[in-house]
Amino acid sequence: MFTLESILEAHAQFSGPDFPKLLAVFKEMGMVSNQVDIEMGQVTYIAQDDTVLVNDGYKVTSNIADYPNKDQVEADLKRHQAGETDFPTFCEDMAKSGIVGWVIDLEQMTCTYLDKTENAVLVETVPSL
Repeated sequence: MFTLESILEAHAQFSGPDFPKLLAVFKEMGMVSNQVDIEMGQVTYIAQDDTVLVNDGYKVTSNIADYPNKDQVEADLKRHQAGETDFPTFCEDMAKSGIVGWVIDLEQMTCTYLDKTENAVLVETVPSL
């Protein structure tokens, strides 16, 4: 069921290395998009029927770098996916690397990391289960 409660339960169950599993659960709920803004501390979830749920998310304490560093973004992402960082650390690392947020497309199974001007810095294909 596409509710904020079920979304939060899924987040609590799966972490960085389990990202594909989290997205599989989101898809089962009928979610088509998940947008994360670490500068504003807001997360938006969109369902197939256009239902939109908005929740507080992690808000970084670091300044977002003015210019993205794609190599550092890739390195920080790899560390997080390996389970070497928790989510707050990952968000702070992304901010220092110039990432303001990301958009997850559950239909295309991509995660697009965005800079301050909302340009794509990195588009990651999420592995299927």
